[in-house]
Amino acid sequence: MKAWFDQLPTEARWVIGAALASFAAAVLALLVEVTAILIDSAQDIGRHKPRIARMLGYETTAQELQTAAREFEHALDGLAYPGSEDANAAGARLQQTLRGFAEDAGLTVVGSQLAVLTPEGADNGDEAKELFDQLAVDLSLDGPPIALDAFLVAISQHAPALATVSVDIQRKRWSRRDADAKFEFLTVRLRVVALRVAI
Repeated sequence: MKAWFDQLPTEARWVIGAALASFAAAVLALLVEVTAILIDSAQDIGRHKPRIARMLGYETTAQELQTAAREFEHALDGLAYPGSEDANAAGARLQQTLRGFAEDAGLTVVGSQLAVLTPEGADNGDEAKELFDQLAVDLSLDGPPIALDAFLVAISQHAPALATVSVDIQRKRWSRRDADAKFEFLTVRLRVVALRVAI
């Protein structure tokens, strides 16, 4: 090959040399371009690797998150009235439930009043208050202490959860004609509060 190249005229050798140099320069430029692309790709992979790993982590824990969400919804059902029910309707149902508990326990319901406190009424912007409406029922009851105990037990066992937030108990005043009564009667004023999901 070298002997053949040496036999060529000088101009031909210059042309072949220039062609080989151009080809080598083109190959070198192509190699530089490919190397630059590979370096950029490696940097992109490095930048996106944490995000990809986080997404893969979410994917692997998606089932656990769904199970936890179902458990939370189930627990919430035991703590608050559902948001699908109107607040006034839920409050009226709560009021009827409490009246039923009182009558079943042997108490006389003298009066009851419902108040619905919505998140807009939350004074300090507490996030927990913004998630729930408060359904408050004020009750006035008359009856013996044992009936009051039964009523409070029924409240504590109710689902969704109810809380007695204030109780005022006084002995019922008797007139002279009731002097021969054998049972001590109480006059009770209390407030029972339930929560309703506001969102």
